[in-house]
Amino acid sequence: MTPAQVRAQIASGSTHPIYLLESDDAPSRYDLAQAFLGLVDEGLHAFNTAAFHAREAVNAGDRDQMLSAILGAARTLPMMAPRRVILVHDAEFLLTPRKAKDDDTPPADAPAGKRRARTTTPAEDFEAYVGSPEPLTILVLDAPSLDRGRRITKLLLQKAMVVDCGSLETAADAARWITGRLEQDEMTMEAPAMRALIEATGLHLSRIRAEIDKLVLYAAGARAITAADVKDVVAPVEEPGEDFALGKAIWAGNTAAALREIDALMDAGAPAPMVLGQIRAAVIRLRPDQRARQALRRVLETDLAVKSSRGEPRYVLEALLVEVCAGAPGTPAGPTRRSWA
Repeated sequence: MTPAQVRAQIASGSTHPIYLLESDDAPSRYDLAQAFLGLVDEGLHAFNTAAFHAREAVNAGDRDQMLSAILGAARTLPMMAPRRVILVHDAEFLLTPRKAKDDDTPPADAPAGKRRARTTTPAEDFEAYVGSPEPLTILVLDAPSLDRGRRITKLLLQKAMVVDCGSLETAADAARWITGRLEQDEMTMEAPAMRALIEATGLHLSRIRAEIDKLVLYAAGARAITAADVKDVVAPVEEPGEDFALGKAIWAGNTAAALREIDALMDAGAPAPMVLGQIRAAVIRLRPDQRARQALRRVLETDLAVKSSRGEPRYVLEALLVEVCAGAPGTPAGPTRRSWA
């Protein structure tokens, strides 16, 4: 299903018991999940809605406890309302979690050498619920994606309404989304700029959202974003991955290698904002220590300097790299998955 189809179901009140919202664009998943709350009168939300954040379940015990709480809420009849709405954000932490060390630790009160009586686990109870959900409850699960090899995922794909929240269907849909997003900042985008942006990003909402955020900052003070702005800021390629050369040099604190990479980029005609974007992409993926925080502040200061033409761009970027790479001993050689930006 598409988000538009789901919103039409919500508007008509003809909804299904379980929805799985998938996308690497977290805001789009969250916004669509929140739309389901409109099915319950606001004055009755306290009795008929509940929201769970699966990131808070950090071990097996937490996951079992949260699954039990979700099932308890889902199986409770609505009060003075036709339905209940249960939202589970970042559901992958519950349904396809990474195994933690403490997950293998037996309970302290378990008798040595004896097996406890076999009982169903909360995960098995949840599978049973998915197979036969409560008709008066709407359970909404949002996640970037779920492991297709897991039994619970296979069951959800059979029983739930699966919604792709991360891809826009047509260029016209993308243009409407961009126009609506820019209205928040009282800005517009010229038609050639719109075409150039969509051509560069494709119909991937997470990429469009990221580039629009950068363009709004870049064109601050202007009423409209131009094709020249898009050319300066948006690279017609995917964001650099963990193996891109400039990032590896920054993560290793290798000033000479980083300077060679920046020279090669600019000699090839890459505009300064694009190069600065690659530096920022590397910096925000450093371990969140004091060095990384200082580096991000310098990136933001350099961004202002480049936009206001304070100094020759190549010199300004080279000065930034010297500072960013001059970290203390023990600088990490690569990024982590944690985010502090």
